[in-house]
Amino acid sequence: MENQNLEKPRKSYWKFIVGFLGIIVITAGGFFVWDYYFSPSAKYQRQAEKQYEVYLQWEENYKKAMREDIYGGKSPEETLQMFIEALKKEDVELASKYFILKEDGNPDPKWKEGLIKTKEGGKLKEVADLLSKAKPDLEVRSSEDDFKFATYENNKLKVYINLEFNIYSQIWKIESL
Repeated sequence: MENQNLEKPRKSYWKFIVGFLGIIVITAGGFFVWDYYFSPSAKYQRQAEKQYEVYLQWEENYKKAMREDIYGGKSPEETLQMFIEALKKEDVELASKYFILKEDGNPDPKWKEGLIKTKEGGKLKEVADLLSKAKPDLEVRSSEDDFKFATYENNKLKVYINLEFNIYSQIWKIESL
């Protein structure tokens, strides 16, 4: 009889321990699920990871476009000369390709549109002649990947041309004109 009385408290004790551990496991599991799936910080983390993946994809596409960009010269002077030759031939399509690519890896349509308007106005050869007089402006270089030309008439600045080096395809591109 005494064994039966001792047996009941032991069973109750173990049930209590198992139940208590079960509550701890369920609580910890709930906290884990909340923390990693439903909490604001978890949602923010997932959003940040998605944005980072989008950025990495953009960066890879941009680098690919920059590597495949073949329109430009091995020196700033060569790129400027190629651009001038395209203008003299009134090849707006080719001339627009000497400009640096936008952040999306595509040519900026504003340059082509501007060249088309200049062509329609009959001024492409005039612009080519003006650019032919450009001289390097060595005093205003911000880095080795930056080069500037300037054209002056009557001691007045007429045209300023900024070129940048495309490190991916190793060619110089017109950044602004």
